[in-house]
Amino acid sequence: MQPVHNEHIRQIVSVRIQKPTQILSGTHASVLSFGRRAGGVDLVWRTKFPMALLLAAAVMVSAAQGTAEPISCILRDSPPIKITKNGQIIEHLRVESRRGPAISVKGYRNVVIRNVEIIHRNGPGIEFENAHNLLIENVSVTFRGPMRKGAAKRADFNNIAGESSDSVVIRNVRLTNGSSGIYLVRSNRARLRFIEGYDMRGPLPRGQLVQFNMSHNCLLEDFSAINRLGHSWVEDNISVYQSSNCVIRRGLLSGNDSPSGVGVMVEQVAGKSSGVLVEDVDAVRQGNGCFSAYPGFNITFRRTRCRDNICSDQGRGKPLSNALGWAGLPGSQNLRIEHSTHFAMCNPTNIVWRRATFSKVQLREAAFKPRSPIRNKFCWKSTRRK
Repeated sequence: MQPVHNEHIRQIVSVRIQKPTQILSGTHASVLSFGRRAGGVDLVWRTKFPMALLLAAAVMVSAAQGTAEPISCILRDSPPIKITKNGQIIEHLRVESRRGPAISVKGYRNVVIRNVEIIHRNGPGIEFENAHNLLIENVSVTFRGPMRKGAAKRADFNNIAGESSDSVVIRNVRLTNGSSGIYLVRSNRARLRFIEGYDMRGPLPRGQLVQFNMSHNCLLEDFSAINRLGHSWVEDNISVYQSSNCVIRRGLLSGNDSPSGVGVMVEQVAGKSSGVLVEDVDAVRQGNGCFSAYPGFNITFRRTRCRDNICSDQGRGKPLSNALGWAGLPGSQNLRIEHSTHFAMCNPTNIVWRRATFSKVQLREAAFKPRSPIRNKFCWKSTRRK
C-alpha cells in the first residue's frame, strides 16, 4: 500500500487506512496513517491536507459505510440561473423562480448542481437539454403553485426535466409536488439513485415520480414515491416508455389514485424497444395495478410485491382494470414474474392478467412489511415532510 497523496479526493477514500490520527492546525489538517502492506510491513506516513478537502473525504467515507451525516452549510438566496459554460458548478444556493425554470442548462456539458434548494412556481425546477454528463446531487426541488393539492394547472411543472442529454447522474434528491418528479426524454445511460418523492401532481400525461421516455440503458435504484389521497394527481408512479434495457430496483411506491395508472408501467414497441428489469420493488395502495407491461418485450418482474390495492373510486373513477396486480398486454413477449408476492388484494381473483402472456409466473400470497421510504439528508436545515 502506497502513502496517500493529496492530488485528488478519490485517493483519500480509496486507501484502506487503519487507526488514522488527525492533527488539526488552522485551515489544514495532517493525518498520521497506519497501514500494512500485503507482506506485513507496517507503514506510517503524515500528509497535510486543506481542511475542506479532508472533511469532504470524511463525508464520502461515511457515506460509503452508510453512516453519512451531512456537514452543515448555509444557502444563499438566488434568482433563477442560466448556465453559461461547460463545467460550471452551482452550489450552496436557495433558488426561487416565479416564472420559467429555476435553473436552466442548455448546450453545456459536465455541469454540477449540488447542495441546492429549489422552489419553482410557473415553470420547471431544473430544465436541461443537450447537457451531457450533468450531475445533480443533494438537491431539494419543490413546486409551489396556486393549487396546493389535486392536479397542477399545467403538465410541464416538473421538478426536473431533461432532453437529449446522455450520462446524466441524479442522486440524493427530494422531489415534491411537481407535475412529475424526473422526466427524461432521449437521454441514454441516466443514473438515478436515492430519489425521494412526494405528491406528484400531473395532470396527464405527467404524474410520475420518474419517466424514461425513449431513453435507453437507464438505471433507477433506491427510491420511494409517497402520494397522499386528495393531495396528489398521479398517473403511473414509474414509467418506462419506449425505452430499452432499463433497470428499476429497490423502491417503494405508495399511493396511486389514478383509474388508469399503475405502480410500474413498461410500454414498448416491437422491434424498437425491449428489455427491462424491475427488481425488489414494493407497490402498495395502488388502484389500477401494481406492475404492467403494455406491451413489453423481455421484461422481468423479480421479487416484486403488491399489497393493499384499492378497488373503489378514489375520487377520479373506479380502476379500469378492476384492481389488478400484474398485467401483460397480449402481443407481449417473454414476460416473467419471478419470486414475487401479493397480500390483502381487494380483488383476489384478479391477480394476473393475461396469465398466458407470461412465460413464467412465480407468485405466492404472504404478508410482508413494505420497504422503508427514502429519507435523504441535506447540509442545510429544511422542512422535510414527516
